[in-house]
Amino acid sequence: MSEHPILALVAGKVPDPARPFTLVVNLEAKPGRGPELAAALAKSQAIRLSRLEPGCMAYDVCQDAEAPDRFVVHECWRNLAALHDHFATPHFAAVGAALGTLLAGLPAIRVLTSVE
Repeated sequence: MSEHPILALVAGKVPDPARPFTLVVNLEAKPGRGPELAAALAKSQAIRLSRLEPGCMAYDVCQDAEAPDRFVVHECWRNLAALHDHFATPHFAAVGAALGTLLAGLPAIRVLTSVE
C-alpha cells in the first residue's frame, strides 16, 4: 500500500519526525453544502475519536461563521508516527469517504512547527 499523500507532504516539511507539529487544514464544501459537511463530521464522530488517539495533542474543526462552506481543521500531533497511526484508523477512512462528495476541492494544508 502506498503512503498517504498528506503524510508524504507532512514528512517532507517536518524537520524532526520525532517532535510535535501542527496542521492547519482549510476545507471548502461545494456551494451551499457546508451544513451537510458539518453534519457528516458530527455523525462520523471522527473529531471525538481523533482526540482519543494517544498521539493526538489537539484536534478541532471550526466552521466559518461568515462563510459556512469553509472549515478550518487544527490538529496537533506528538510526532509523525502518531499522524501515520491516525491515517490507519477506521474513523479517518470513514470521514474521508463521507466528505469526498461534499468538498469543492482538495484541502489546503499548512504544516507548522514550534519555535523554541
